[in-house]
Amino acid sequence: MKTLLILFLFFSYQIFSQDKHFLDSLKVLTQSKIDTVRFGAYTELTWVLKETNKEEALQYANTLLEETTKTSNQKWIAQGYNDLGIIYIKTGDLNKASNNIEKSLAIRNKLGVKKDIASSLSKLANIETEKGQYGKALEKHLKVLKIFEELDNKQYVAHTCNNIGQLYNNINNYTLSNSYLMKAYRIEKEINDVYGLPISLAIMGSNYSDLQQTDSALKYLNESKTLFKNIEDYTSYAAACNNIGHVYRKLGKSEKGIEYYLEAIDVSKQNGDTSGIILYENNYANVLIDEEKYDEAEKILLNASDIAIRFGAKESSLKIYLSLTSLYIHNKNSEKADFYFDKYRAQKDSIFSNETSMRFSEAQTRFEVDKKDLELAKNKADKEIEKNKIYITYGALGFFIVLFSLAIWAFIQKKKSAHLLGNKNILLENANHLITHQKEQLTEKQKEIVDSINYAKKIQNALLASEEILLENLGEHFILFKPKDIVSGDFTWATINDNLFYLACCDSTGHGVPGAFMSLLNIGFLSEAIKERNIKEPGKIFDYVRKRLIETIGNDDQKDGFDGILICVNLETRQICYAAANNSPLVIRNKEIIHLNTNKMPVGDGIKTDLFDTFPLHYEKGDSLYLYTDGYPDQFGGENGKKFKYKPLEQLLSDYSDKPVSTQKEKLESVFNEWRGNLEQVDDVCIIGVKL
Repeated sequence: MKTLLILFLFFSYQIFSQDKHFLDSLKVLTQSKIDTVRFGAYTELTWVLKETNKEEALQYANTLLEETTKTSNQKWIAQGYNDLGIIYIKTGDLNKASNNIEKSLAIRNKLGVKKDIASSLSKLANIETEKGQYGKALEKHLKVLKIFEELDNKQYVAHTCNNIGQLYNNINNYTLSNSYLMKAYRIEKEINDVYGLPISLAIMGSNYSDLQQTDSALKYLNESKTLFKNIEDYTSYAAACNNIGHVYRKLGKSEKGIEYYLEAIDVSKQNGDTSGIILYENNYANVLIDEEKYDEAEKILLNASDIAIRFGAKESSLKIYLSLTSLYIHNKNSEKADFYFDKYRAQKDSIFSNETSMRFSEAQTRFEVDKKDLELAKNKADKEIEKNKIYITYGALGFFIVLFSLAIWAFIQKKKSAHLLGNKNILLENANHLITHQKEQLTEKQKEIVDSINYAKKIQNALLASEEILLENLGEHFILFKPKDIVSGDFTWATINDNLFYLACCDSTGHGVPGAFMSLLNIGFLSEAIKERNIKEPGKIFDYVRKRLIETIGNDDQKDGFDGILICVNLETRQICYAAANNSPLVIRNKEIIHLNTNKMPVGDGIKTDLFDTFPLHYEKGDSLYLYTDGYPDQFGGENGKKFKYKPLEQLLSDYSDKPVSTQKEKLESVFNEWRGNLEQVDDVCIIGVKL
């Protein structure tokens, strides 16, 4: 079973001694008449006692908030809400934790202290991860990373990379997970961060476990466990024990695995770590199910379920419902098995769809703003291109005139007396200055054009399918996207409307700047069809987009448009339908290649303009779905410089369809680069792979 190593990184890793003398000293400071000294003592006591005496820690956090509210000191009021949030996280009450941290963040946003803002965002991101709100969590983690990179704070950059690595671990994207973890690891080694280093090692160990590389997993996990114990971080120590237990279970050593599960449970109970208790008891119960100790497993799971529901831990509830389903299947109680499987599906749907509706208006607003920016960028680029043509024309003309003049002048000079030699040198120097100046002008204009195109790339990337919406609605997937130039005619795009998730993989006419403009126009019309016209069926959406393209750009017999695939997933029933223009989706089932239907015509003004069909997509659990454009199979390369072609691509997809999606993407990219060799990339490349 997948391990969640939830490590709440709050950007404060300093460990305080908890001996009686130290605590007494802090308590004395709470009697100070100086507000800042007294407030500081309250928050330090909260931090020190959160592991050993949560009730007393909660009292100090409440006292801090009460006293600071009377003084109207906004900085310390924010700290009071922050401390309360930390305590509620430790007790497992995620709803109260989130409520207090959001209040702290609201004040810190007004105060504008970036480090404090990032601290609150990081806590909220980790809470949202535990609640299964992965899109929101990733969005906040990336904001935090940007803040600390701007502040050039290496330690906090590393901590944030660890959090992002953990999030990608949760959704099985080990390639992205390890890339962030290695970045964190290098920084922690450089600055000797004894508190961040074991976290990087622990998550990497979890990754290797999921990749079935058990020797590496045990090496990193055991090393992290030792380091966690050295710094007295027992919450993380318990998580490492739990993950080591998983590895031993994979090796078939259940007794050894149970030892580590029980150690994780025991340490979590001593710390009062509710989230940890739920997770580790669920894992232990699964071992009992395997050993047919159903009564004992049922008791543990039902108790864990009550705790998870009470504290709003949706991710933990999801795992427990699945475990209860497995339990009742094993002991042949079909009624209860059906009951908990229904709860599992309902919870899963909630996790992966409940935040999308809240982002609708925000996404639409961003789209409109980006569309206006694109128009401005296009106008600027057009003007710069025209200006550049003039500069190039006159520059080249001037350059040749100068060269021709110099040639004539040099011929005449040979026949003149020696006293004209000085004048010749002066004229040559002036000519060189003129040429250099013209070259600098051309270079500057070229740079302005490239800058404009790079700006257009940012706008285009903002409109492509975001990782957040794909994580929420696709699950395991990969996208291989390799534009031929800075900007691309190929595009991926996704949106949600009325509980229907749409995903497009398309190839616009052309590539580079013309292709990019076409892709943005196509994305705009797709969005218009779905969101403004409320058209549901993919075939009818393509019909509408074709009509709009012909109205907009078809007056001069232009055939611009796109080939592509638009799939539609009903998020409630999980039924899938699609429309296909020239390109055909591919399903691979147990290595068997299944070609799906397509309409042999483009979305645009073509020879054939029949209505597009909406095809049903029938699939079985475990099937792999692939959407792709013609850039990959049309690439020239190999020993004879020939096209790669479609059949070798389909066979490559079939051969690796049972591998993790990250492995599939890496293999496709390496084969493409090896095939291309030193030859130029001929077209944009886009491939989407999805585990159904």
